[in-house]
Parts: sequence; C-alpha cells; structure tokens
Amino acid sequence: MHQVKLESVRRNSGGRIHLTPKVPRSGPVTTLCGQTLEAGSFAANDAPPDCANCIRRSRDQARISGAFFAQEEGSELLRLSLEQARERTQSREPDLRVLPHPSEKDKPVVWPAPKPPAEEIPERLGELVTRGFKSSGEGVWRSPVGVIVKMRKHGRDWRFAEVVFEGEIVATRTDRGLRLRAGDVEVAPDEDGFEVRLRKKT
Repeated sequence: MHQVKLESVRRNSGGRIHLTPKVPRSGPVTTLCGQTLEAGSFAANDAPPDCANCIRRSRDQARISGAFFAQEEGSELLRLSLEQARERTQSREPDLRVLPHPSEKDKPVVWPAPKPPAEEIPERLGELVTRGFKSSGEGVWRSPVGVIVKMRKHGRDWRFAEVVFEGEIVATRTDRGLRLRAGDVEVAPDEDGFEVRLRKKT
C-alpha cells in the first residue's frame, strides 16, 4: 500500500516541528495542525515531527486529503490512488473465462446481389436465325468460329448488311441469287431477301 508522504517544517525562530503536504519554495505554508507560517519564517526540516496535533492528524486520511487539496497538491493524491488501483487489479485472481474464438462468432449472412434476368434472344431477328450466335452489340453478331455478321435495321425489321471473316469465303450462284459461305456461317437467298444462319454440320 502506498503511503502519502508528508514533509516536516519548522519556524526559523525555533519551536515545534510540524507536518505539511509539501514545503513550498515561496509563499506561506499551512501545517497539518492548522497553523499558517508566513513566507520566509520557516524552513524544511529532516527531523521527525514533534507537534502532537500534526502527528495525530497524520493518521486521519480525510485531514490529509483536505490539506493536499488546500495546497493544490491534489495531483499527488490522484497519482497515489491510481497506483493503488493498479496494484489491486494486478493482485486479483486471473480471469479464467473461456472466450469464444473469433471465428466462432456468428458471421453476418451475405446475400448475393440480385442479377438482372438474362435477356431473351428471339429465335429469329429479321433475316438472321440467331441460334448459335452471340450478340456483340446492336446489330452485330458473332458465330462460334468468329464470323461477324452485321445487320441493319430497315423500318421495324433487321436485314443482312455485311459478313466479316478472316478465313476462306466461298460465293456460289444459285437459281435464286448468290449463296455465301464464310466459316460456319451461310448466307442464302430467300423469298424476300436473304437468310443468315449457322451452317448445318455434315
């Protein structure tokens, strides 16, 4: 247990040795027995106190606290109080409670973000039979082997406009017009124009 340390003070002209919280460097000092010694009339003393009232009041915690705060030395009491509290905390029995592992705590349920419904592609878009093609933008379609078919909107309908392919392209004249084969895509003449579709596997 930390004890409050008091200092001894004595009049320069002699007399009893009193107790005080702290001997100031300047100004008056108030002793534990209630006397006020004016500035320059006292000095610190290393001898034990012989004032009966100071000795008796040094055993009274309330008197000591009041004297410390009267001399604005309350910070010293606060420091001692904190040290006592720290020692009490350290001397307690260790806390043997079993705490749950962080991984065992309830984890919040993370719901997947709702996905927009897949855009339905009609089986036919004007002159294009869409089965097997993938849309690459408005009016642009790509076949599995990379043939690009460009369609152009004509009124409310879509008409074949262009085929782009880096491989071999074969054009054949028929009774109805011109048949074009590029990779896995076939452009064949139809009654009203053309039909663009993936070639049937042979």
